[in-house]
Amino acid sequence: MPTILRFEPIQLSLEGIGPFQNLEKPFTLDFTDSNEDPCNFFLLISQNGQGKTTVLDIIAVLMDLFSQKDPDVFGHEDLDRPEGGRAQLDILYKILENGFEKTVILSLIAGPAGDYLVKPWTDDAIKATGAESWHPFGYRRSSTGRLERIGKTDDLVNDLLSMIHHEMNNGQSSTGFEESLLTLPNVIYFSAYRDILPLKSTSRSITEPDAWRYKPVYRFTSEGGEWTRSLDNLLVWLAWLDDGRLEKVVEIVNKRVFKGNPAKFLHRIRKSPPEAVIKNGENEHSIDRLSSGEKSLIQLFLRIGTHMTKNTILLIDEMDVHLHLKWQHRLLNILKDMVKDNPGLTLISTTHSREVLNGFAFEIEEKGLRKGGHIIEENL
Repeated sequence: MPTILRFEPIQLSLEGIGPFQNLEKPFTLDFTDSNEDPCNFFLLISQNGQGKTTVLDIIAVLMDLFSQKDPDVFGHEDLDRPEGGRAQLDILYKILENGFEKTVILSLIAGPAGDYLVKPWTDDAIKATGAESWHPFGYRRSSTGRLERIGKTDDLVNDLLSMIHHEMNNGQSSTGFEESLLTLPNVIYFSAYRDILPLKSTSRSITEPDAWRYKPVYRFTSEGGEWTRSLDNLLVWLAWLDDGRLEKVVEIVNKRVFKGNPAKFLHRIRKSPPEAVIKNGENEHSIDRLSSGEKSLIQLFLRIGTHMTKNTILLIDEMDVHLHLKWQHRLLNILKDMVKDNPGLTLISTTHSREVLNGFAFEIEEKGLRKGGHIIEENL
């Protein structure tokens, strides 16, 4: 089975989608840095309503094509219209197989009948990236309205799909927290709404969490309500596994979220009712009673650590939401360290915060980071 060495976005092209519907030419995002290497830390900036969230949505939709067999819809309103738009995400994809390395351009495509490509790759453009060949994969809408597979006879694409579907159906969970050995790619997508809501049901048991095993795309928004989707369920499950992951989770959460406040920390996992317990001075309470900023951070760190592989694209909408200025800087630095420590991790985030922009420091080189960004102005 091939080992995936790189899976890094290099370009996204959109036409007829969201705020980009009435442009004279396709909207293109270049994810490469000044040396034309794929960025591993990328910020999107714009006024409200200009398309930042749309960009993240489309990346997740295109990556989710890997998980589907004969889909009926793309799962995005503007792609699913009869005269829908077009989207193309170009990936630098490098594999090691039988002792030989191979680098290609892999294009994930969703489009209408007829001309579905937003950007065909020429031989010269392929060579300029250091790749050997171009491999389109995705679906286009036929004249009858059905979705037809693109790249059906491509062996490289079929091998990747086979590995992904095998892992989805038969794979085991990773054995470490922030230490997965799995090289298959995935997307972890956090919406701007990262609240932790009180559980609606009192019926709780030791149950494998809904989002436990490998998937090409994980989407996380406000958590709560259903037990199997909750962070409490995830923490209770880790306690039941008793394989060392919970201890690492507690250490990471207390260091990253409650740093500087020794009286407040993730304390234990209660058995009855099963749930995580926060110690706050002399008092104990559930995680849904934390501040909005604390809940957002716990959500980020628990989900990333649980689901990241060696080739993860991390999408965070409004990185700075609910965070004090000091915490905005702290989160930015933690994410930078995570990217530095995990060479296959790519972060694409949006922000409105000048503090985040100042701390990002586009002009300053940082070892282990390939920084980039884009200000969306086309729709103003």
